[in-house]
Amino acid sequence: MTGGSTRPSSSGRALLTALALSASLGACGVIQPIGDLPSQHLQTDWAVQLYELEQFAYRPIEGGRPLWLAGPQTPEGGLLVVPSADRRVRGIDASTGRVLWEMETRGPNVARPVAVGTDVLVGSMDGRLYRLHQRNGGLVWRSELIGRGDLTSEPALGGDRAFVTTTDNRITALSLADGKVLWDRARPHRGEFTITGQAGATVQGDNVITGFSDGQLIAMAASDGATAWSVDLAGERTEFVDVDTTPVVVGDTLVAAGYATGLHGIDASDGTVLWRVPGEAYGTPATLDQVVYVPQADGHIIAVDAADGAVLWRTTVSRGVPRTPAVTRRYVLAPVEKRMLVLDRGTGRVVLAYDDTYGFAATPEVAWGTAYAPGNGGWLYALAVY
Repeated sequence: MTGGSTRPSSSGRALLTALALSASLGACGVIQPIGDLPSQHLQTDWAVQLYELEQFAYRPIEGGRPLWLAGPQTPEGGLLVVPSADRRVRGIDASTGRVLWEMETRGPNVARPVAVGTDVLVGSMDGRLYRLHQRNGGLVWRSELIGRGDLTSEPALGGDRAFVTTTDNRITALSLADGKVLWDRARPHRGEFTITGQAGATVQGDNVITGFSDGQLIAMAASDGATAWSVDLAGERTEFVDVDTTPVVVGDTLVAAGYATGLHGIDASDGTVLWRVPGEAYGTPATLDQVVYVPQADGHIIAVDAADGAVLWRTTVSRGVPRTPAVTRRYVLAPVEKRMLVLDRGTGRVVLAYDDTYGFAATPEVAWGTAYAPGNGGWLYALAVY
């Protein structure tokens, strides 16, 4: 079953019809209250099954983060462009969950799409970048194979070009007009021991910035890839030194993580390290109001003041590895394998958990009070957050 349905089968596979803090909703969906979040502050608008899991699927993962956008080519309530593990990208009416179009790629899709005018860019694990029409998903162009790795992070845009990183330790600039490669840079691995993953790229002024598996964070001229500055985040470590999380810019500070050396605040103009929060295995942060919210593979989520590196709160989660969260004015929505956690943004206190049996790995997309959350079981949920 693909698209169109906004109700699950009679087996009750994870459709929420209303969120009550003490209720078990259907055969698989359970809302677990952990604090005093009123039920009227979170409810399900709709849910749609995008694809069926293979029989006896073992620990399925859906990592594709949707993009919400609105414009002349989208429905009145907005368009969701949803990448997914079944090698498809779908355009979905954000107000109803109705599938409007879909396009098949040659590999799974986990990178969040990016809007370009009335089109959208989608990076795929087939190693190519696609430009599609928002209205119908029609192909504008498809790039040639980029390097020998997968595209797992969203493209970064600067001027007339897109910058993509691939899992073979590479960054490539492509023309937005036709997808042709304009320049390309790759770095060797420092040693035998690296962490699987690849930092995405971030455009700041005239530079594009990304991290590499040898511990280097490098700002390159967007025009030709020449090095503007670089900083070694590996320190004295020789193993697991990867900078494999996408750097984010908060004001004048760039926040990036070295796998074995911690979270760093860096002057985006020259690469000077301003502060460091020790620790290992930090993930890509989310940010709001000068604060970064960072998952950690050892089971923590922390809130850090980007100005000075002060840790505002640290929350320990159980039963899972947290992924990059989504942030609203009041809450932090954190996918943690088997559950989606709702945390109070000011204190980090977990106030609610949703377990739909298969769990969540993708970062939800938040727009106009609704969180669009892809589940590992092939369902997409629209959760109204007040």
